[in-house]
Amino acid sequence: MRRSRLITIMATVSVGLVVGLGAYWQHRLAPLKTLRIQQTNTPTIFVAGDYARAFSTNGFVHRLSATHLMTKALVINVAKNGHVAVQQFAPLRHNPTIQVVFKDNHHPQRQARQLVTVMQVLHDRYHVTDYNAVGHSSGGNIIFDYLIARPQHQPRIHKFVTIASTYPHVTAQQLAKLPKHLAIFNLAGQIWQTKGDGEVNLKAVLAFSTTLTQHGLQPVTKIIHGSPLTVQHSMLHINPQVDYLLVKFLYGYNPS
Repeated sequence: MRRSRLITIMATVSVGLVVGLGAYWQHRLAPLKTLRIQQTNTPTIFVAGDYARAFSTNGFVHRLSATHLMTKALVINVAKNGHVAVQQFAPLRHNPTIQVVFKDNHHPQRQARQLVTVMQVLHDRYHVTDYNAVGHSSGGNIIFDYLIARPQHQPRIHKFVTIASTYPHVTAQQLAKLPKHLAIFNLAGQIWQTKGDGEVNLKAVLAFSTTLTQHGLQPVTKIIHGSPLTVQHSMLHINPQVDYLLVKFLYGYNPS
């Protein structure tokens, strides 16, 4: 009798969890389902931050592909020695995603140099000529360092999204190397009325936008306010508002 009751309780809890998670997932995706976007073949490259693995960008790809806003296309794994291994899940069509995952994920400048090889593979093997890029935290620095290195005969970037990234030592000479046409979206988090997202100071993030503006670029800047559960540094890449603004910026709409 006692065992039967325990089984009933466990079954009830399990069903409740499944129903609750399902309801949360639908709630989580609801804002994305209202978006109407352009469909292009221009891939978006996702680069995660310090010590991050594939799971850091998996959320973006999973949610945005589940709502048919993007298509999971490639996952590129970069070994410590720079060797590139590519997994293909779909053709590079319908807003394709490309996740770049570095085995040595704690040396942004080295990762930026390895990104040159990644981009060359994309150009030569997959005929990628244009792309967008999204970097969270030091992922933004990796992309930025790659861009200012100005490697030759590589795909051209159109849009660059930085999420909670800071560039404290950026110089005028470096900014002059950025493509003049580059559209930049600079996202920052602020927990309640604190100084930032718990790890990155808000002023440091906004300073990048100010510097870009002073040098003739026109970045879009957005501060996302909330609790530690929504805008803490490591929570920004699973924040529904970030998903929404990211897609609007990449596919032809200005965040508002």
